[in-house]
Amino acid sequence: MTAPNTHRTASEVLEAVLLHVTGALAVFGGLLLTGGAVLTVVSVTGRYLLSSPINGNVEMVELASAAAVSCFLPYCQMKRGHVIVDFFTSAAPERAKAAMDLIAALLFAFCAGLIAWRLSLGGADMYRYNDQTMVLGIPTWISFAVMVPAFGLLALACLATAWTSARQMAGPVRASGPVS
Repeated sequence: MTAPNTHRTASEVLEAVLLHVTGALAVFGGLLLTGGAVLTVVSVTGRYLLSSPINGNVEMVELASAAAVSCFLPYCQMKRGHVIVDFFTSAAPERAKAAMDLIAALLFAFCAGLIAWRLSLGGADMYRYNDQTMVLGIPTWISFAVMVPAFGLLALACLATAWTSARQMAGPVRASGPVS
């Protein structure tokens, strides 16, 4: 009896690491959204019961929501959870689907990298000009500090899924599904 091969390739290790890192970032995004929801409930309850809402709650929820949404995107890409319309491609051969996934992932990687670059420039401007929210004076660059790395990680996740699609095109076709 032979022992099962537990040796993983470098790309499989990288995919596993990316999956864990993107998962942790998604949990952080969930905590941001949960905090915004709790803050909203407390503010609305305070307004209703005590005529005393939390000042600046909308600003805090806006900043947290912007950061949170960007935190979910890399994990969703790693799990191949983005919405696709496969009405015309459902009957296509697996290799053709892998080719289309490859092209889409590369285009998405380019867009994510472009957005990360532009967000970094915008965040630097916000920092340089000391841009702040109106009520609380919270520096607006703080949400950019979360969004820039999240979009950078999204670009890496897109490249990882593109690599998986390229392997599916080149080698024996494996069952399609999320990267695990």
